[in-house]
Amino acid sequence: MTTLKTKRLILVRHGETAWNAEGRIQGMLDVPLNALGLQQATLVAEELARTVDVAEMVSSDLVRTRETATPIANATGFEPRFDARIRERHFGIWQGMTYEEWRIKDAEGMARYNAGEENYGPEGGETARQFLDRCVNAVSDLVIGSREKTLLLITHGGVVSSMVRHSNGLNPQSARTWSVPNASISEWRVEWADGAPIFYCDRVGDIAHLESATHALDEVDK
Repeated sequence: MTTLKTKRLILVRHGETAWNAEGRIQGMLDVPLNALGLQQATLVAEELARTVDVAEMVSSDLVRTRETATPIANATGFEPRFDARIRERHFGIWQGMTYEEWRIKDAEGMARYNAGEENYGPEGGETARQFLDRCVNAVSDLVIGSREKTLLLITHGGVVSSMVRHSNGLNPQSARTWSVPNASISEWRVEWADGAPIFYCDRVGDIAHLESATHALDEVDK
């Protein structure tokens, strides 16, 4: 088996939205950044311009990631392209509701979700296993196809957590021992083994660049 380090993979979670602040499930619904989220996007853009010289940038096509990608593109000169495969998890009929509303309307489903059942998914939505497989397949495909040493993805908390679980060999719905705040930076080293990318996580949910922006939410999978 031969192994060769080939890529730096950076995942940025989008800035805060009003629904993040309300604890409301966004999933694949389009919700724009709020004022704090726009400020966070500017701060993460400044950090990336300072620390990344050349990168290929791919963004989820939802509005909150597009609005996060815009100042990054302006600050770095990286021209984004958009890919629906790195959208947030589809939460089906519970999109637009708060987690408390979900619990009241479907206590059994919420209990199965909280218990970490990988084959449970809300009606009309993705199971944890389907979501993790989508994320890993999409990110792997983007890594394989990238022409640059660094691949920068503007995405969602659930996607970041899926890659954390994958790179650490965890269950798709395992309990989180990490956090992915809005506009945080997470990073992997990607090496190759027998033609397949292997992901080694170096940092998760880094928000040192947001010190001047208070109240960044410390929540994922929204």
